[in-house]
Amino acid sequence: MKKALLLCASHNDLGLLRALRKLGYFIICTGNREDAPGQKFCDAYIKADYSDKERILAIAKDYQIDAIVQCCNDFGVYTAAYVAEQLGLPGYDDYETTLTLHNKDRFKAFALAHGIVTPASRGFTSEEAALEYVRDAMFPLIVKPVDASAGNGTSRVKDITSAARAIRTAFSVSRGGRIVIEPFITGTQHGFCTFLREKRVVAVCSNNEYSLLNPYRVELDTFPATNYEEVHDFLIAEIEKMARLLNLKDGIFHLQYIYDGKQPLIIEVMRRILGNMYHVPGNLLTGMDWEYWETRARCGLSLENFPRTVQEGYFAYKTLLGKQNGVIRHIVIPERYRKYLIRRYDLLQPGDRIARYRSEPVGFLFFAFDTEERMQQMLVEEYQDDLVRMEPGDE
Repeated sequence: MKKALLLCASHNDLGLLRALRKLGYFIICTGNREDAPGQKFCDAYIKADYSDKERILAIAKDYQIDAIVQCCNDFGVYTAAYVAEQLGLPGYDDYETTLTLHNKDRFKAFALAHGIVTPASRGFTSEEAALEYVRDAMFPLIVKPVDASAGNGTSRVKDITSAARAIRTAFSVSRGGRIVIEPFITGTQHGFCTFLREKRVVAVCSNNEYSLLNPYRVELDTFPATNYEEVHDFLIAEIEKMARLLNLKDGIFHLQYIYDGKQPLIIEVMRRILGNMYHVPGNLLTGMDWEYWETRARCGLSLENFPRTVQEGYFAYKTLLGKQNGVIRHIVIPERYRKYLIRRYDLLQPGDRIARYRSEPVGFLFFAFDTEERMQQMLVEEYQDDLVRMEPGDE
């Protein structure tokens, strides 16, 4: 039996686990948690940090793996590309290309050098240099660590005082000690998930992104994107241009963009499955099992008989988040949701404690709607932020 190493077994990685099982691999998983949701589906589970590329390389050698599959985290992508390069395994861009795509400062420099439409951005490795830059900059600005996700360490700033605080915060979050500063762009935010085959886009899944409780953590997605027809051709051309320039391998290529009413501006790219169990509604929208085909690509398997896809229907997910740290008292599902609710996944239960409420999901709700208008009305216009009720007085 061939052996595959999957770098995490979180709720976001369950589709990859399912695909590996379907493909008949002996599955080795790593992770930091003793109670990882996917642990019971693995053949072997090793407690190891997937961001520790030398440790993961040693595990890969010990098990003499045939394939490595990254997880739903940029550091997992770094490690998978590194191990694949060291062992001559298929399915990955070279390590330097992976770092270029997944580090915000390196990606922005690449994009600007090659005429790819993105907000002008400056990278910094010291607080002093960043502070010197913002003294003469036009506000408002966005300050971000180059290597964080879920909005961690990201701030919008409107003056020099708030900029100084934001710069300190961003540097404290960045593992690599690097940040980017860029203009704040007014517009709507969206996702555009594609699948590359021989450097051509062969499937697309689009969505609108909403960050309502935490302004820099995507909490709610509705599918498809409302401006899909306006941006489709342009974004596909940009992605295929990047694929040619960087000699990208087959598999998922996802980007986030801001639409200012005239054009899409690419703010971030990634080569992995998405968080918040994104591909549950994504699979329904397109009629394609994205995790299965992503797993085939990363394992170096044939993509013959790749499905033809279209976006049909209206789907969404909503992340359940608390509004403060403390103990969960009750999780409320409004009666008006029940007609459209097709799946629920709980990560925490009443009685569990939330320690990082701005970034720690309690669970996810998945919906199917009959019209786009009804979806937007139900989840956005009539948005509810009180589904996770906390113990009174618990901070």
